[in-house]
Amino acid sequence: MMVSTAPRSPASGRPANPEARAQRRENILAGAFRCFVRKGFHAATTAEISAEAGVSVANLYQYFPSKDDLIKALVQADLAIDLELVRMVDAADTLAEGLEHTTRMLVTDPDLLSGVRLRLEILAEAGRNPVIAEEVRRAAAQMVDAIVQLIVRRQRAGEVRNDVSPETAAELILSMYDGLASRLAFGGGDPAVLARAADQMILTSFGVGRSPPT
Repeated sequence: MMVSTAPRSPASGRPANPEARAQRRENILAGAFRCFVRKGFHAATTAEISAEAGVSVANLYQYFPSKDDLIKALVQADLAIDLELVRMVDAADTLAEGLEHTTRMLVTDPDLLSGVRLRLEILAEAGRNPVIAEEVRRAAAQMVDAIVQLIVRRQRAGEVRNDVSPETAAELILSMYDGLASRLAFGGGDPAVLARAADQMILTSFGVGRSPPT
């Protein structure tokens, strides 16, 4: 278990290198990611994370004084990936093209699927730890807002029906893709078939020229 410790000051007269610090922080997060996916939060030790990251335990504490700090940083890193996927959908010429491209990435990129396994570990921890639960809630709210803005823009472009509630649609879309990703992370179903079906379900449910559900 990690314990809180005060960060140490750099050696006197030795200026900090922001790029080196940023890289070391990324190395620690990458090492923690691999350890947590492999062993879970509680089984992974500080020594294992430090060794995986190529830093000393004392150095690890300088960047992340507690295991909660590490988990919160991983939540933010996961959020950044998800927000980038939303931006990719938004940048496509059509909603259909954007969905097809991003879901194809989801089912073919092993790093994304490893991230899903870590996300499930984070959700389990959030059920026990209110600090992590609050971080997860904030990240989810940012994702919903990003999807809402995407839907509003696609409504203005005539690709999504105007009677669709962006907020409700965003929640449903996020729930569906989270569930799909969880299934795929553990080998459930044919990835390509399920990805295409998920995309088609969204386009059929919310796209223009479709009758509102009764």
